Amino acid sequence: MRISLPSRTSITKTDILVYATLVSIIALSVAIRLLPIQWGVYLDEFDPYIQYKGAKYVVENGFTAWFSWFDPTRWAPWGTDVPSQAQMGVPFTGAAFYLLLKSLGFNITLYEALAFFPVISGGILTFLVFLLGKELVSRGVGLFASLIFAIDPTSIQRTSLGFFDTEATGLLGMLIALIFFMKALKKRTIPYSIISGLALAYMTLCWGAYLYPLNLLALYSIILVLTGRWSKQLSIAVTVVSSITMLGMAFAPNIGVDEAISPYTVVPMTAFIVCVVMSATSFIQDKDLRRKTSIGAVLGILVIAGAITLSGVLGPIAGKFLLFVNPFSRAGSPIVGTVGEQFPATWSTFFTNYHLLIILAPVGVYFALSRMKYKDIFIVLFALMALWGAGNYVRLLIVVAPALAILSGLALTNLFNNISLTKKIEGDKKTHARQLGRLYGIIVIAIIVAGTTPLIYTNLRAANRPAMIVSSSTGYAAEIDDWLDALEWMRINIPPESIVGCWWDYGYWINVVANKSVIADNSTTNGTQIKLIAEAFLNNETYALEIFRKMRVDYVVVYEPWIFASTDPLIGLPPWSVIGDFEKSTAMMAIAGYNTSDYIRGVSLSTGTSTINYPLPAGPKASDTLLYQLLFYPFRDGYSSVLKLNITAPQHFELVYTSNNLWVLIYKINYPTT
Repeated sequence: MRISLPSRTSITKTDILVYATLVSIIALSVAIRLLPIQWGVYLDEFDPYIQYKGAKYVVENGFTAWFSWFDPTRWAPWGTDVPSQAQMGVPFTGAAFYLLLKSLGFNITLYEALAFFPVISGGILTFLVFLLGKELVSRGVGLFASLIFAIDPTSIQRTSLGFFDTEATGLLGMLIALIFFMKALKKRTIPYSIISGLALAYMTLCWGAYLYPLNLLALYSIILVLTGRWSKQLSIAVTVVSSITMLGMAFAPNIGVDEAISPYTVVPMTAFIVCVVMSATSFIQDKDLRRKTSIGAVLGILVIAGAITLSGVLGPIAGKFLLFVNPFSRAGSPIVGTVGEQFPATWSTFFTNYHLLIILAPVGVYFALSRMKYKDIFIVLFALMALWGAGNYVRLLIVVAPALAILSGLALTNLFNNISLTKKIEGDKKTHARQLGRLYGIIVIAIIVAGTTPLIYTNLRAANRPAMIVSSSTGYAAEIDDWLDALEWMRINIPPESIVGCWWDYGYWINVVANKSVIADNSTTNGTQIKLIAEAFLNNETYALEIFRKMRVDYVVVYEPWIFASTDPLIGLPPWSVIGDFEKSTAMMAIAGYNTSDYIRGVSLSTGTSTINYPLPAGPKASDTLLYQLLFYPFRDGYSSVLKLNITAPQHFELVYTSNNLWVLIYKINYPTT
């Protein structure tokens, strides 16, 4: 019997060059994201701390314990039902990652494992962006896209050392889902669709932005149908991916059936019905009748879906999804408008982040629309929806980088192909054309280098900073111990049963690092309580004590990164370039419905060479505002004698701790006896 062996796969010099370049890009991606390690291994920003607490709970109590976890230390005194409020995918992933490392013999703590996970994720994501670019256009475009993702500032921020949060996990699911959905349209439709659906279902457990790719794929499928590009593979892919994802939504404790069948999933449900109709009409033998029937049915389905959505039968369109669909509704959501990561991205942000890509991307759109192949349609839709999403939520900038990079790569590829003119040319013309092709290749490389070098330089500087807790929430490339020292003091000196009041920004730090109960945290889930806290801080001491008594608050923490204008007398100015509680009081006013002019007004200050109008607590209500009494307590004599601003001292708030730079102040409430 003869056995024929498969022929050896030949590896060309081009293959070696491509994959060597890819390895170098991944190494660059990892190296950039490791830059903060020189300041130590810490979790970054705020949200990763609550993810760490969740992972710690799972490791100590088991995965099933999560589903019955009630945490009385958050949003005290009422507490929080964790599974209904939080995404389980992030802490579950962190716990599983840690347990895997331990089983492999790594001597590492859970905290350290979670700090390094985003770096590993960043390297994997860089590789996945390459695969997506390769699947949609070519390997060259994949390399270009992976390079842009590796140096993109938003991607670096969200996948650098310590940033263990939704993007570092959810984005893995999103990119895998997109890659295998596109693969499913060509071959192995059912297995690839299952992989895509499972990846997107995983994303639903990790990141609320899962609605973006889910609706992207559904809208893309509808567009393919309307442009005459329907196929059986498309029907299978849409059905499998949507079904698995929506099933994942239904079983997720914080999402549930109500959101799985809601206005948020109207587009996926519509895409499924449209593809079912197209499958049914495909049996009509008469081509003209089949075309008319399918077009009429699809248009009818779209009209019915729109009517059902607008009628409210499936429930209201609300929350962040409403702001994504209708940015003009932002004015009615004051809390969303005060969260930095939920600000809309400005055009200056796009230009600062993407430079050359902003110019090349429209050229890529032109070539894509000129060809109008099914992949070209996806590239354009991917980029447009990413830009729209980031335009409403700056946090979604992380999905803009690969989209713009793929479009730009498509532009460069087509420009190169149109100018090289090397095909079917004989003799001297062929030699001249080859020379022109080499010259053009050099020009393209020069454009890429010129466009990416400023990005690399700028982003390396931005990435080279410690975790926010190390720089005391400033983002400076320096160790400033105020918050670390204050949290340690709280952990040791505040009694375990005490409740700490603060503005919500610092809730996770105080709850997780200091291990103390807090009345608000960064989840911003209880808008009513946030408004009460804002009212307490912006009113007089008597009014505030009534609110804090109901919340059983024992200590109050305030923060301001002062600029010291004078030491004799001592005067600290709120910097405005770094946001402390004085700057955040404008957000409190928006939430409470108060007028800024009642609290903050411009005061003439001399800089030595000129006079500036500096915003300070000079409004008619400022002197008796509790927040300002607490913040400006160490400077009240200087403000009174030099700036002629009277900030009264609080009567029932005892200053028990001041950090080294007076940035973090902790007060104990001595309630009056009634």
